[in-house]
Amino acid sequence: MIADYASTENIKELNENTIRGFLVDMSQQRGWSPKTFRNYLQSLSSFFQWCEKKGFVENNPTRKIEKPKIPKRLPRCITKEDSIKILYHTSWYPWYYKIEKVRNEAIITMFLYTGLRLRELLNLKFTDVCLESEEILVRQGKGGKDRFVPIHPRLALVLRGYIQEQKKTGKIGQWFFTSVRSEKQLNEKNIYRIFRTVSRAAGIKFTPHMLRHTFARLSIDADFNLFKLKEIMGHSCISTTQIYLSVSRKGIKRSFNELQLF
Repeated sequence: MIADYASTENIKELNENTIRGFLVDMSQQRGWSPKTFRNYLQSLSSFFQWCEKKGFVENNPTRKIEKPKIPKRLPRCITKEDSIKILYHTSWYPWYYKIEKVRNEAIITMFLYTGLRLRELLNLKFTDVCLESEEILVRQGKGGKDRFVPIHPRLALVLRGYIQEQKKTGKIGQWFFTSVRSEKQLNEKNIYRIFRTVSRAAGIKFTPHMLRHTFARLSIDADFNLFKLKEIMGHSCISTTQIYLSVSRKGIKRSFNELQLF
């Protein structure tokens, strides 16, 4: 494609200006997104790195071509009202087993009240959830760091019910969330099956990561300290947590209304 654009098959004649012109023109003609532009540039860069290594060209002509910035998408959340609706339908759905009911309630409530990532929730061990100290130990979260997440009173109530029911089955093993019929650890497929069931019952589409985003946004809506939220979410830098300020209109509006300018 670039050979047709430059009217040459000699790679030594493909200089920086030619390649930049090709990328810009194609981007305008085909409506490329910044990500598509970067992908094409990366492919060309890899090709010319190989050519340079083999001695086919003296220098990589793509080295100084600027990569367009990819705009950050705002986190997808659900409303507080939809969160309540999801909890309601999880509780009242006719699950086949009682342990299945209380387990699924505990899973969705934990997502909404802790903001855990899916893999973090699945990897919880029974000893990681301590109702006495009111905290959850998240082992080796993103970035390989352990952290403690506080247990909200509402979540503690649900977890206590789940633990009591789990003890009745006599199947308490290593993992906190397990299969109904065994001590086998739940996997992502199991979680998404639960979510699809509740989603259909409630008429609301949601994912584990959307519930994580929702926890962060609702926390900021309630004026929860941003630096404390960073630690709970397991973010490596505060700038990641600050993204949720963009979707927390209530928190911003309330803070602005309390501002005394004159």
